[in-house]
Amino acid sequence: MRLNIYLIGAFFGMFILSSCGNDDDETPTPKDDSWYWGYFKGTINGKEIAVENVGHGDWPVHTVKTSASPPDNNTDSIKGMMTSVKYSSDELLSITIYHLNKGIRYITKSTKTDWIYDGIQITRDTHSDKYEDRYIYYIPQKEQPFQVKITKLTYADQWHPIVEGNLDGVLYRLDNPKDSIIINGSYGTR
Repeated sequence: MRLNIYLIGAFFGMFILSSCGNDDDETPTPKDDSWYWGYFKGTINGKEIAVENVGHGDWPVHTVKTSASPPDNNTDSIKGMMTSVKYSSDELLSITIYHLNKGIRYITKSTKTDWIYDGIQITRDTHSDKYEDRYIYYIPQKEQPFQVKITKLTYADQWHPIVEGNLDGVLYRLDNPKDSIIINGSYGTR
């Protein structure tokens, strides 16, 4: 009888232990209110792209909140967000939005040249040893502005906006405007 009790106990012990998994290897699922939340979904030159920040790791979507005072102006500071989306090993989409509000805006500037204005660009790393040949920039043209539609804007608190929007337009290679990249997608960040 004792042997049966030990065998039954050992059987249940093995059953319980075998049902336990190693949870350390699982990536936690982010919530929309996570401070690292961010995504991009859409097409870039016809290729489907979907990236999203998950867990604690190397996130493809990074955002920096900014507050800038215009030069020679006594107005309040301008709140903005600078977002980078690393969608391939060699390419980075950068979006800068100031004067945060819902609606459509047409962007004609690069993010590298005008720091208190809306901007968008793609930077391609060529991995060249010559610095002047290392990066290729794609930017909007003034004749064909890039459309960004902010569809959702809320605030976690006074300094932490949560933005979602649609991107639709063409970026042109800075040194060869015949080379272009078409973007149609959506992104969100906080």
